[in-house]
Amino acid sequence: MEINYNVTGPDRKRLVQAIARILESDAKYLGVPSCAYQVDKFTISKDGILSFDDQTKSDEAEQLIERLCEMGFEAEIEESTDGLCIELPLKDTTDATIDNLRRMVDSKATLIKKALGADSLEIEVTEERIRFPWFDRIPEPEVISAASHFLGHLLDAAKSHKRVTAKEKETDNEKYAFRCFLLRLGFIGDEFKETRRTLLRNLTGSAAFRTGAKKGYSAEDLDAATDDPAVVEAVNALLNGKEATDDEISE
Repeated sequence: MEINYNVTGPDRKRLVQAIARILESDAKYLGVPSCAYQVDKFTISKDGILSFDDQTKSDEAEQLIERLCEMGFEAEIEESTDGLCIELPLKDTTDATIDNLRRMVDSKATLIKKALGADSLEIEVTEERIRFPWFDRIPEPEVISAASHFLGHLLDAAKSHKRVTAKEKETDNEKYAFRCFLLRLGFIGDEFKETRRTLLRNLTGSAAFRTGAKKGYSAEDLDAATDDPAVVEAVNALLNGKEATDDEISE
């Protein structure tokens, strides 16, 4: 993932020092030609771009971004607006990948916009980067983190799939539909718990069952299933320990 703080010189040095303090880790200068700094799992480029890989825990990245925001460091703002544009490297990306990426976004456009509070789902491609100028205003730090992880996973899926269906399907259970989509993108396990929570909080319905409450459980019970071990056990018993699966990326 990459987040552009657009700082150089002394300002970049302050950013590096701030990250080192937050992470309680030493900053290592990587030398030429990159002129980048490495702090724990995070890299700060010579242009002030903070990058980290998909193996970095989402809550760790989210906390770092939030702390940096509190210290006055904000992600790059477009000159003509007060918005946020997230960028990913174009490296190892083909025309087919970009086409798949656009189709995947189109297939979940309504849910993506609502989940992220995005104002646009435009995708721009330059010589070196893929740009997502989706926010007219700077969102909350946890949304920036969730959006960065979401777009990174989305691009990885676009690279690995040969064909993607672009048709958007209506749903009467937004949380369930989008949760299934997130799981197919790889947002599985405790490390992505906070990211899933952020991406589902603006959606309606129940994340646990396609058709909502079953056998006396209310929607609130089912939405709490991931947090309450007792509810998890009861839900698993109802499902015989099985969760619905779907291999179609746009389903």
